[in-house]
Amino acid sequence: MEGEPVGPVKWVYKGEMFVDGLYEVTCGACQHALFKDDRCPRCHAEGGLARGLTTTNAYAVPEQCPRCEHIEVRFIAFVPARVKYEGKRADKAQTSVELHDPGFHGYRVDCKDCGKIAERADACPICESPAPLRARFS
Repeated sequence: MEGEPVGPVKWVYKGEMFVDGLYEVTCGACQHALFKDDRCPRCHAEGGLARGLTTTNAYAVPEQCPRCEHIEVRFIAFVPARVKYEGKRADKAQTSVELHDPGFHGYRVDCKDCGKIAERADACPICESPAPLRARFS
């Protein structure tokens, strides 16, 4: 609301998109890394993961919808998350990252009344590598 968050982060993702952004799998018991990838989880740029985890959001949150001037917009972002899986159903994704923290990277703004207002396409929202971006699972 007016460019600042109100309420907790809400998780909205499709399974394929979530898995597409996977960059590490570690055994919870012994901490052995079963899979690790230092490329950007969005565009696959070399070294992009470190840039994404240590930099802050570069996509400004608008204070209102530019069409209807409503002060409440939905800001959609990529954030690092952890998911525990113990052979049954995976736990819900969890993150400690919020809007102004390193690792939070917005890429789209929606308005309740107007729909999608804007979406970042000039560079990768996570690591800032130049566009064009690779296609994501849909």
